[in-house]
Amino acid sequence: MFDIGGPEFLFLVVLALLVFGPRRLPQIGRQLGGFMAQVRSAVRDFRGNLEREVALEDMKSAAAEMKALGDEARQTAADLTGIGPPAPADPSRRLRARREDAATRSAPTPPPADAPTEPPGAGPDGGEGHGDGTA
Repeated sequence: MFDIGGPEFLFLVVLALLVFGPRRLPQIGRQLGGFMAQVRSAVRDFRGNLEREVALEDMKSAAAEMKALGDEARQTAADLTGIGPPAPADPSRRLRARREDAATRSAPTPPPADAPTEPPGAGPDGGEGHGDGTA
């Protein structure tokens, strides 16, 4: 952490022994150890808080992106509903209506009841021929 070699460490121990004396040196060592533990704990807490903030920012940006996609999907759905008539609530009713419409279109229309019926052979050609254009 401090990149201190053997000779430098020995020099610091001798210097601390001369400055604080042999009786106070163990007490100073305990205080220094406690201080280092507090510094390590503070660094660990800071790192954890920083990582949580970064993760929170990532989640906020992902949530904003999801909200934008949802808004875009709602807008697309609104645009599509304006294009044509709304779909029926019951698709089977729509299918029955189509079948009935097709059945009425394909059925031959009966002649009116008050119209006179022409006997066969009384057409415009006077009954001559076979009715298929051949004589």
